[in-house]
Amino acid sequence: MKKFGELYRQFRESRGIRLKDVAKAGISTSQLSRFEKGQTDLTISKFMLILDEINVPIDEFMYAVHDFHRDDLNELLTKVRLFVSTHDIDEMKKLLASQMGLKDKREKFHHINTILLKIRLQDLSGEDYYTEDDLKDLTDYLFSVEHWGYYELLIFINTLDVLHHEVFMVLAREMSKRSDFYKEIPNNRRMISTMLLNGYITCIERQKMVDACYFEEQLNQCFFIETEMYERLVFVYAQNFYRYRKTGDTSAIDEMRKCIEAMKLAGSEHIATIYERHLKKLMNENN
Repeated sequence: MKKFGELYRQFRESRGIRLKDVAKAGISTSQLSRFEKGQTDLTISKFMLILDEINVPIDEFMYAVHDFHRDDLNELLTKVRLFVSTHDIDEMKKLLASQMGLKDKREKFHHINTILLKIRLQDLSGEDYYTEDDLKDLTDYLFSVEHWGYYELLIFINTLDVLHHEVFMVLAREMSKRSDFYKEIPNNRRMISTMLLNGYITCIERQKMVDACYFEEQLNQCFFIETEMYERLVFVYAQNFYRYRKTGDTSAIDEMRKCIEAMKLAGSEHIATIYERHLKKLMNENN
């Protein structure tokens, strides 16, 4: 934990907090000094206490530990979103090849990440990449983890559109039941909203309108605040997608286009491009 101690000292000193001020948390000044010098470790409980004393959230601290880079999966997904929005199949193939070449003690997670990449590359290129065995491995992993964390939420959000419908609904309902718990974690609250939005659109795509209503009900309980513009726009887009699929009302298409224009107006060009392609595909299906 040498790096932890050095970083802790940097955070503490930057806030003008003295060693003896932190010592109030039940740790001696000498023990804290040795920790900062990398000479001794602390228990998790004591480490959390001293973080609280300098008002640094654990996620902010860990972000610094990783040299101000996000975790591997988020870095991977940032590239995936870019390549999907720019329709860059070659770069996606390179990304998949690099992930498949990784070998270390986290082999299980590399395997799950690889499946995610195969799914997104197949959707992008139209070529076959993932198999039924891949989907089985993915669903087995998700069902095997009793308490989902940040990683599992991200994996599910980015693969739910290809999971078998019954499996997808079981997992989605379980996450919805736990949403009150997850919403207490700020980073995860937004992911729950994204999961519900993705699930809503996926059900409409599959013509599973009863299940789509379940997601709409859950989304209506989210109470998106005014600053959550992305979620609000996608929800309105999805509601009009539902209306069009349910009734054939072409005015819903106009409303979907307005949502896309609002995305562009907000400078979210890549996101707008994804929904433009979705709308174009919908139009082609009905011509």
